[in-house]
Formats: sequence, structure tokens, C-alpha cells
Amino acid sequence: MCEECGCHDNRNKSEEIIINKSLTQENDRLAHMIWHDLDDDGICCINLLGAPGAGKTTVIREISKVLGVDKIAVIQGDLESDIDAKLLADIGIDSYQINTHSGCHLNAHMIMQAIKAMKQDQQLKGKDLLIIENVGNLVCPAGVKLGQSMDIVVSSTAEGHDKPAKYPIIFMNAVISIISKYDLAKYVDFDESSFLRDIRKVNPNIVVVRTSKDDPQSYEKLAKKIKEVRENRKHHNH
Repeated sequence: MCEECGCHDNRNKSEEIIINKSLTQENDRLAHMIWHDLDDDGICCINLLGAPGAGKTTVIREISKVLGVDKIAVIQGDLESDIDAKLLADIGIDSYQINTHSGCHLNAHMIMQAIKAMKQDQQLKGKDLLIIENVGNLVCPAGVKLGQSMDIVVSSTAEGHDKPAKYPIIFMNAVISIISKYDLAKYVDFDESSFLRDIRKVNPNIVVVRTSKDDPQSYEKLAKKIKEVRENRKHHNH
């Protein structure tokens, strides 16, 4: 497992704290450089988070129909395979695959190398959004800076309504929470009021958007909300 989040936990505690602090500082320095680089190019970077099977790739595919496949680029993170990257390529979305193998999340060094390769291949030219689809995990990616302008967390109704209560940290800095597969809610006993209550305890200002694959308007609403957040942050930063 990774050293950055400390999930291996097999060293002397004082040594671990010193090394992890150093790694985190270097990661944050690189992330800051990435943010400035993308901002200079007029690109908004989204860190898309969620458990395996939450529907992250579906979200990208569906909002691309609204925002335009030529305006979006994706860095795809998985332990192995390029299955999701191929799904994106099938509809014309430029993407770059990162396989972490045993690593449980992406880091800023990986993203910097990916952006460098994508720029060399002209994959970021004319893009408005760079979406980082992080490794499917609700623990390790939480709080890791990658140069993103915003975090978005996808939670499917099939996962249950208790995710904000069980995994609060990943929702803490998120701007948008997507309840995906909303059409299944009545079949899987998804208690939406409990989900909303718990997520507001963690992050009172988070925007909640509900999506269903058979409801194109739900993705139009999501795309509109992403554009609104981007514009608000653009004005705030400048």
C-alpha cells in the first residue's frame, strides 16, 4: 500500500510521521504548481472521487454530451487495466491512463507526469476541463492534493445511505456530491434523508445533485452546476 496516507503502518511511529510529513509537503508543492499551470491555460481541474462501481466513468461520459467531448480531457486512475479509458475513447474523449498497481490513490507527481505527456500529444489543447478520475476508494484519496480546483464525490444509491457517516473525510472538502443511480433508490432502500443529514454535518455547503442514466436532464443539471462553480471560483481567484 502507499506511504503517503500511512495505510501500511508498519514502521516506527516517530519515523513514519517525519517521512509522511515530508512526502505530503512535496506532494502539496507539486499540486500547487499543477494548479497554476492549468489555471494559466484556462483549464479547470476536477478530482472525481468515489467507490468502485459508484458510476464515476458514467458521470464523465454523460456530462461530456452536454459540455462537449472536445472540451474535456481525463486522467484515468485504476490499479490495473484501461477499461474505462477505452470507454471514454469510444466517444472521443482524450484520456491518459495511470495504473497504480498496489497504490490506493493518485498523487501529484503522477498527475504532473500525465499532464506533461498529454501536452506533448496536444490532448489538452482547447480544453476547458481536466477530470481526474481517481482510484475507486473512499479512504486513501481523501484530502490528497492533485492540483484540482474542486473535488466531486460520486455515491450510488446501491452503496447505501451511510457513506457520509462512515467515510466523512472524503466529503469534507467536496464542492458537489452526486447521488448516482438515483432511479434505483426505491429498490435498494436508500434513505435519502439520512444521507443528506449526515453529509450536512460534515459539509454544510456541499451541493447535492441526483443523477440517473435514463434521465439526461439530471446530467444537464450537473453540468450546469459544474459550470457555475467554475465561474464562481474563477472570479474568486482573480
